Amino acid sequence: MREASAVQLLRNPEDLLGKIPYLLQYHPTDRIVVLYLGPDHHLLVIGSVGIDAPTADLADEIRDTATRTGAQSVVIVGYGPLTATGTVTSLVDAVDPHIHISYTCLVSAGAYYCLDRGCICDATTGIQFDPRATETAAHATVAGEVAWPSRSDLLALTEPDPDAQDRVRAAFHDARRIERPELVELDELLERAMLDQRLTDLEAARLALLLRRRPVREAAWLKTTDHMWQRNLWLDLTRRIPEPYVAAPAALAAWCCWMRGEGPLALAAARRTAAVDPQNFITTVVVAAIQSKLRPADFMPAWPPALDDDATAGPR
Repeated sequence: MREASAVQLLRNPEDLLGKIPYLLQYHPTDRIVVLYLGPDHHLLVIGSVGIDAPTADLADEIRDTATRTGAQSVVIVGYGPLTATGTVTSLVDAVDPHIHISYTCLVSAGAYYCLDRGCICDATTGIQFDPRATETAAHATVAGEVAWPSRSDLLALTEPDPDAQDRVRAAFHDARRIERPELVELDELLERAMLDQRLTDLEAARLALLLRRRPVREAAWLKTTDHMWQRNLWLDLTRRIPEPYVAAPAALAAWCCWMRGEGPLALAAARRTAAVDPQNFITTVVVAAIQSKLRPADFMPAWPPALDDDATAGPR
């Protein structure tokens, strides 16, 4: 589930369907996408599940999420074969008594089909379109937004890169010989990442060793918010750092992605952590929050907490 509080529902189906991949960060296939709308069709949250998810369970989830977010209506978009039409309409039937449904359609084989009850628009028999060729897709691309070809391509951002892991592993010998004040070194490495400088193999190995120390790990956690440079840093290290050292970077990637509203990536990073450290506190919080459909703002209005000057010093 992704928070998208600054985005408004667009003026026509093509605009909306062109924007959805950029909200999800991937082009969906065989999924049901739900947009939760506030006043004036303001988009609050977007989420997606596999199209074969049990209808009753999904309907309950939609009602619970709508209640929690204060949504006044939802948009339901199915992605799959035309035979999935019944799946989408069954979901609408289950949800409609509880919350207003603004729009429903199915995207299939390069066309979208309106599934609104009683509608006689041209889209009821299908309108061909390419989401990548829409005006909203063009605007998103210019703004630097990315939509990966598939969900699996997006989740690959958390998968290990064996060649990169070998290079970092080879750098551990020299990294262990460095002796510097740990928190000072942490800040310097974060400063490099903040300036869009990818850490060298030696620096990545050094940061992996530093994060094995609890004071450094906690300091890094307090400095991790929702900035894009932090997302890039921790995901990069999640791919490059070998087990068993990957637990802390992957946990920080999960935290950062959750703070950004990127639930699928957060869960994928959490799985990398769990494979090494099943009891990791950060990922336990992230997974529980995502499963409960909680957003950071729901129970954590300010992060990092203003504990003292030392705890929050350094790059953000």
